[in-house]
Amino acid sequence: MIKKNYIVIQGWMISELGLSGNDLLAYALIYGFSQDGEGTFRGSLSYLSAFLCVSKRNTIEILKR
Repeated sequence: MIKKNYIVIQGWMISELGLSGNDLLAYALIYGFSQDGEGTFRGSLSYLSAFLCVSKRNTIEILKR
C-alpha cells in the first residue's frame, strides 16, 4: 500500500485533455513526478497499479489511452 504520496489535479488536465477517472489519476501522478527537473517518471507498473488499485493489465490499458 502506498501511504505517503500526493497528486495535484490541474484544471487543464480535465478541460483541455478531457481526462477523468483512473486516466486522470494516472496522468496527474506521472505529471507530478515529471516536474522534478529530470522530466522522467521512473515509477514501476506495480507502483501505478497499487496507486490506482487496479490490475497491471488494467494499468497498461490506462497508459495506452
